[in-house]
Amino acid sequence: MNKIAEIYAKADSFASYARFYSARLSEVLENLDGKALTRAMETLEAARTNRKAIYIIGNGGSAALASHLVNDLVAGAYLEGRPAFRAFALSDNISTITALANDCGYENIFLHHLKVHLEPGDVVLAMSVSGNSPNILRALTYARSHGAATIGMCGFTGGKMAGLCDILIHAETTADEYGPVEDVFGILGHMLSGYLAMKQGKALNH
Repeated sequence: MNKIAEIYAKADSFASYARFYSARLSEVLENLDGKALTRAMETLEAARTNRKAIYIIGNGGSAALASHLVNDLVAGAYLEGRPAFRAFALSDNISTITALANDCGYENIFLHHLKVHLEPGDVVLAMSVSGNSPNILRALTYARSHGAATIGMCGFTGGKMAGLCDILIHAETTADEYGPVEDVFGILGHMLSGYLAMKQGKALNH
């Protein structure tokens, strides 16, 4: 049985479902590869120091999380007089995305952006629960062949994305755990942006 279905089946109330879900999320987080997390942090830090662009991509809920992470890097981690993140969520401009989807195919919406903007040494950070979204795979393939560092966040079994990333953060889950995987993406975003903000001397309280 898939994990979320199993949790639902054994819960006798929403409160117990919430407890089981939280415990499962903690389990997934604890099983993440610490070395991959560190390498991802160092790659983002180097991009900040060297004024390289960070392009973050995802579909659906992952697109929302990409936008959220850009907010946390560009605004939340900003400190006057210190190097700043140049981060962009490639799904944020709805008119451009819909034009590209209509004219070039949805599988090319991120690829087109990278063809226009990507420079060697930039970073492409991709979020995909399944690891198999065609537009993500095309973007990562292009990025790797044009001198960019590639970071992947994925769930389930990792999918095809695993072979296209210099750094892979894999939340190993069953096929119905979309929620926990996207929760992991959001938590990772807060971990990375918060740590890198404080590492540069910024207090997170307002």
